[in-house]
Amino acid sequence: MKHRYLKGNIICALPQLKDIFFSKSIIYLTHHNKDGAVGIVLNYKVLNIKGSELYKKLHIKNIKDNLDMQFSFHIGGPLNQNNGFILHSNDYNTEHTLKVSEEVKLTCSTEIITDIARNKGPKKFFISLGYSGWGPGQLEDEIKQNSWINISEELDLLFDIESEKKWKNAIKKTGIDFTKFSNTSGNA
Repeated sequence: MKHRYLKGNIICALPQLKDIFFSKSIIYLTHHNKDGAVGIVLNYKVLNIKGSELYKKLHIKNIKDNLDMQFSFHIGGPLNQNNGFILHSNDYNTEHTLKVSEEVKLTCSTEIITDIARNKGPKKFFISLGYSGWGPGQLEDEIKQNSWINISEELDLLFDIESEKKWKNAIKKTGIDFTKFSNTSGNA
């Protein structure tokens, strides 16, 4: 039997997951193979920052447009929160860009912020600080224990829906009425 990896998919925490960090979270998986999984939490926004402030902090000069643009920053997970990870539409590419799926790419450089400021960046983007990670087989075990449910890649959850509404929208997309389930997890 061929193993099915979930790179490019979204996993949604089931209501019974009570982890202090991952309760009611949805995560876009950027990597998943026999060695483990990496993903970015999509629904924990921590701040909005005005373009002019961000450009100043990143020492980006000579930007005349997009000074009032609002950039939203999210906590992508408990690992490496000092680094930025930008998920974006597939209409942007640099040497620092990784293809996650046909529709989504990942870039981890400030060059993308400069390009966005100069109207040369991707049409849609999502900025996170940090990421989430699982060791070999760990995510698969958590799914078997009914902590997570897999949702295919849903670009609206990634780019369009407000952060505080993403989990409820993701749960609705499963088509399952979780109010009819027990609050304890496990499997039969």
